[in-house]
Amino acid sequence: MLGLTFLLPDLAVTEVRTLRPHAGGVIDELVNHPHVVLTRMSPADATSVEALLATSRTFDAMAAWVVHLCRQRGGWTALTTDPGRLQRIDPQVPTELLL
Repeated sequence: MLGLTFLLPDLAVTEVRTLRPHAGGVIDELVNHPHVVLTRMSPADATSVEALLATSRTFDAMAAWVVHLCRQRGGWTALTTDPGRLQRIDPQVPTELLL
């Protein structure tokens, strides 16, 4: 994985900490990894995410945020345990399954 950068939305961290509080140590390790960049949603990004939600007629802000980030970076691949969650927002978003 040398040279790879992983963009991690802060909303994903919040979601995992809320739904799986026992995973705090793993999340801390991930957030502090030198190849991981934690990113916050700007007001402009929020507008784009809202447009994705409206277009897809869904209400999954986390998935729309990830799709937005992938698009914004020229088609980056999203690492996910649930590709369908992202593909409901954008069937064309490139994904790689995390096991």
